[in-house]
Amino acid sequence: MLAALGVAGWLLFARPGRAPTTGAPAPRANLLLVSIDTLRADRTGGALTPALNALAARGARFVNARSPVPLTLPAHASLMTGLLPPRHGVRLNGAHRLAAGTPTLATVLRRAGYRTAAFVGAYVLDPRFGLAEGFEAYDAEIPRRDEVAGELEAERRGDLVVDRAIAWLSAQSAGAPFFLWVHLYDPHAPYAPPPGWTERAGGHPYDGEVAFADAQLGRLLQAAGAQGGDGRTVVVVAGDHGESLGDHGEPTHGLLIYDAAVAIPLVVAGPGVTPAVRRDAASLVDVAPTVSRLLGVEPLPGASGRDLLSTGAAASEAEIYLETDYPATAGFAGLRGLVSGRWKYVGGAEHPELYDLASDPGETKDVSEVHSGTSAGMGARVRALEASAVPPATATPSAEAAERLRALGYIAAAPAAPVPGSAPASPRALVAVWPEFQAALADVAGGRYAAALPTLARLARDFPASPLFASSHARALDEAGRGREALAAYRRALERWPGNTVLLQGYATAARTAGLPDEAMKAEQAVLALDPTDAAAENGIGLLHADQGRPAQARDAFRRALALDPHVVSYWVNLGNACRETGEAAEADDAYRRALALDPGSVDAMNGVGALLVQAERAGEAIGWFERAVEAAPDFYEAWLNLGIARQEAGNRAGAIEAYGRVLDAPPRYAKERSAASRLLASLRSQNEGQR
Repeated sequence: MLAALGVAGWLLFARPGRAPTTGAPAPRANLLLVSIDTLRADRTGGALTPALNALAARGARFVNARSPVPLTLPAHASLMTGLLPPRHGVRLNGAHRLAAGTPTLATVLRRAGYRTAAFVGAYVLDPRFGLAEGFEAYDAEIPRRDEVAGELEAERRGDLVVDRAIAWLSAQSAGAPFFLWVHLYDPHAPYAPPPGWTERAGGHPYDGEVAFADAQLGRLLQAAGAQGGDGRTVVVVAGDHGESLGDHGEPTHGLLIYDAAVAIPLVVAGPGVTPAVRRDAASLVDVAPTVSRLLGVEPLPGASGRDLLSTGAAASEAEIYLETDYPATAGFAGLRGLVSGRWKYVGGAEHPELYDLASDPGETKDVSEVHSGTSAGMGARVRALEASAVPPATATPSAEAAERLRALGYIAAAPAAPVPGSAPASPRALVAVWPEFQAALADVAGGRYAAALPTLARLARDFPASPLFASSHARALDEAGRGREALAAYRRALERWPGNTVLLQGYATAARTAGLPDEAMKAEQAVLALDPTDAAAENGIGLLHADQGRPAQARDAFRRALALDPHVVSYWVNLGNACRETGEAAEADDAYRRALALDPGSVDAMNGVGALLVQAERAGEAIGWFERAVEAAPDFYEAWLNLGIARQEAGNRAGAIEAYGRVLDAPPRYAKERSAASRLLASLRSQNEGQR
């Protein structure tokens, strides 16, 4: 039935009718598409979303809309292509990409003469995952301090995204219509709205994120209205998926396909749209066919969705397909589902479930045994769709991508192979242990290894098919300073998953820490063999060269890392350090300042600029840079040491003695800095004695 609907939609719009024209043609409508990540449908329509409410009042609001998948990248692939995940092949964040050449709203509209631009708020929609094709501008510039998960800035706040989008709008001249896509990530976990927004939302941080995102939507709508006029702009606002917030035991989203995680807000407004509240079933795949007809452009070929605004659309009984393969990345079974009228089918590793949404909207009572025929029929339709699925276009799950996505609460790896002789465990088992897993990761991030390690060890033991639990346990051991145990844990895991780049990258880091540079280099090179675009592996190779006193080779590796990803602050700092060693002061200075442009608080870059100034015999200018660094990071003992040197060269002996003294008070692990400070302090005191 889903396939038939897709064909019917194509036939309906293959030959759009055109009104006779006289004189100058009417200007074509613009398209403003706003996707708000992780936005529960039940958080809209009230006090939290005044901007969206006002838009809905002059447009069509679909109150029974769902996402086909509770994951950001696959959901946006469906939004842009009008295809269900089995048909576009993007089933997972980070592991898959939209195949090159796949028709999207951007490619069709650009071919029709539209100016096209996108501004996204999270790394999960980075251009490497395939959605940038067709956009003249695709702004995914999300600064990140480091490739380590706990230090990543893997998202941009909505106000920064909207600032960029408004600047682009303001630069557009009259003439060609525009297609602008803006992605707001704010409601996604962790919930940390700007100051004041939690209080405005009654003390609930998630609701504060929703209210903040709506305020940014309001700014954008105002700017778009001023640029193109409300009468010439079709506006679509959609959630990409919901958020469980504990419903059915799921803290966030991705593991289950109950409505808390897949029900979404969907509003369409603008020319050709009659204001209405629509209760018929709708899906993200319906957006592309709907706007294609509104704009009078060619329909996307083979779209799975339907035009929601066509004659009779409100009375249609469309079936809504649902899925998630997210649990499979942790070694658990994925889920497939279908909504048809009042019925909702959920199939997975255990017996299938059936819910009567008319009497049980909370999906609390499984009626599959009572209505076995309905359940069997819906299950058969789901299996038929899955049987015709296209193979995914793989974006090799690089360790860098996995670490970034882990910082967002995601996992990025190919599904694990099942343990021989066993079936994948139900995702409900994963839901049961997920809160303690997240608590253990929080303990690791906070340095509370004694609390975290027993939990992670137990999860790795109890769920042997999960590379996620295995890698998390090994990494925690490494961070806790238990290097031999970490290496052993990584080796055991790599025996089972030799091509897992997350494990290989972790092993490389542990081997470098343990003083095994050859082992680390082999692991980094293995990552690049699997994924030549992995910038973190190139950076790791650069660090290994630097450790061995090969600054020229290190510089070249850092350059390669930055060519692959120019938005990681530590890569620029590393390049600056290597160029300083090779005597390329101009490139070193440029690298440090690029790091500061990405993160004005980068103390490593401040220290680098100061070191260059000392080398250039401009110690007086260097002092301020070192002082800024130690003020921001009082335990940055290398900067204290450099501050002492700069003060000494500038003639401030008392200040130099103070700085060296701070270094001498450093913990024992800063032996190199302490030794240097001791020698310099002794030399300084000797000079003082000689002058007496």
